[in-house]
Amino acid sequence: MKTPKGLQPLVDDGLIDEVLLPLKSGKEASVYVVRAGDAVLCAKVYKDMAQRSFQARVSYQEGRQVRGSRQARAISRASKFGRREQEEEWKNTEVDALYRLADAGVCVPRPHGYFHGVLLMALV
Repeated sequence: MKTPKGLQPLVDDGLIDEVLLPLKSGKEASVYVVRAGDAVLCAKVYKDMAQRSFQARVSYQEGRQVRGSRQARAISRASKFGRREQEEEWKNTEVDALYRLADAGVCVPRPHGYFHGVLLMALV
């Protein structure tokens, strides 16, 4: 299969060897089955804000803490920097939650890393 654009940096960096097949595409991301050495993993490629059809983003993110006051001001003013920061916060929230849940023993796909906006995790 041809390597999707979002996964090419991981192939170039040697983090994954091959994209085996697309698994699912949704409103916020596309998931692919990939091979990394002898392991078969999932790669969740998050869609950029302009490509997503998730309209309830504002209420979904309401009440979330932002790292610093500079980021919070930029996000509230919707500056270019603020939109970029909001995008990164949105992506990092799920990644952080998966790590915390897995560490607590909850049955979730074990994360293997977050690189270039792509979450590598166990295939379950």
